[in-house]
Amino acid sequence: MQLKSLHKSFESSQRSMMGSQVSALEDMVNFEAEITDNPLKNAFRGKATVHTHIPGQSYVGDEAIPVIKNQYRNSRQGTSLAYINIPFCETRCLYCLFYQNPLQPESSLHYTDLLIKELQLWSDLAAQNHEPIHAVYFGGGTPTALEPHDLYRLIKAVRTYLPLANDCEITLEGRIHHFPEEKMEAAFKAGVNRVSLGVQTFNTQVRQTMRRVDDRDSMIRSIEKLASFNQASIVCDLIYGFPYQDMAVWEDDVKTAISLPLDGVDCYQLNVFEKSPLGKFIANGKLPAGADKEERGEMFALSVDLLTKAQWRRLSNNHWCQTFRERNIYNRFGKSAADCLAFGSGAGGKLNGYSFMIERKYDEWSKKIEAGIKPIAFASAPGAYWHALRTISSEMELGRINMRSLSDVYSLPLEKLSQDVFDQWSQAGLITPVGDWMVQTIAGQFWHTTMAQLLVNVLGKRLTQTK
Repeated sequence: MQLKSLHKSFESSQRSMMGSQVSALEDMVNFEAEITDNPLKNAFRGKATVHTHIPGQSYVGDEAIPVIKNQYRNSRQGTSLAYINIPFCETRCLYCLFYQNPLQPESSLHYTDLLIKELQLWSDLAAQNHEPIHAVYFGGGTPTALEPHDLYRLIKAVRTYLPLANDCEITLEGRIHHFPEEKMEAAFKAGVNRVSLGVQTFNTQVRQTMRRVDDRDSMIRSIEKLASFNQASIVCDLIYGFPYQDMAVWEDDVKTAISLPLDGVDCYQLNVFEKSPLGKFIANGKLPAGADKEERGEMFALSVDLLTKAQWRRLSNNHWCQTFRERNIYNRFGKSAADCLAFGSGAGGKLNGYSFMIERKYDEWSKKIEAGIKPIAFASAPGAYWHALRTISSEMELGRINMRSLSDVYSLPLEKLSQDVFDQWSQAGLITPVGDWMVQTIAGQFWHTTMAQLLVNVLGKRLTQTK
């Protein structure tokens, strides 16, 4: 494979989008895309964000706890979620910024005990014990790092202390390494009905370069074993843009996923962060740079073509399903205005527009749990129009948006205030108007996170000015 020497980190890409005159992401209001023959490659200078940021008033440390506890006293409404974080990994993947703690022999038992105590702390408050929760996500970290007995009793505790809907989607995220049959059985016995595997790539060379442990054949055998239980939706994540992952490798990754008994596939582009081990390796010349934004656009388009031809059904710009067992509820609503309870060191949640983060430092989290304190380290109060802006952001993930309908729902001039934005994006080849719907082209789908951030920035400013 040909090595690439060019390297552009996510941060440098973001800075090129913001320009020298913009100091905060929410102040980036120049929404215009380049008018080019190839918008898939060249519509914007770079990716503006990973997830849409909507600013609010911040609270840090002890002052954050009463802010969120006040929100816990109110019942949730509508679709609701819960996120359970397991902050341990046996190894650190080079590209990952979510790594928190190495897995120790005592980690599973100790953490599970404390996490169950956290589930009990505010279980008498309305936000936790009223109204159904429709999706629970065990993320991390590596949830499958827990031992079978601890995994079983944690899932059972979640079912005890949270009012799960009868059809609640319960997702266990994990990696195939150290996920033997007895853990699979424990998870399914406890009620897991969706397993999300961080495959990222099936290519053994690329996997090992990124410090992933298992090879291609091991991945395939484990996926087939999981599917053989016939107890859950089996989903895998794929990432494009790794070093050594050229177009042929990416095509094989997608075709391999299509050939397996998977219910769903996510296709994400790699973000190389400057502080990640991968970013440092590339900057120091220890690894070649992966695909640039132009090549990633082509990789995205290829995955759309392959999955469409294989008759997979699209649930969002990045998520596809092969069967009707896959619903993708947590991911669908996780970036919307829906409430999300959060538990575990490093977990993030939101209630009534208030976002919050549980203490990330494991020792500090443990001490507070032992003292009977919900260890909230950070909170953010919502700004004006937060619900509308969150909804707009999440709708952009689906590849289409109806601003007229949203204007009626929120009694706000959203369609009028965004008309010039969509006109320009249509001219740039990112949007195709279809009746009242603004439908993203393949290029628009590739750039949708940047477009969503620009759209909420523009509308946030304009709505404030029209008050």
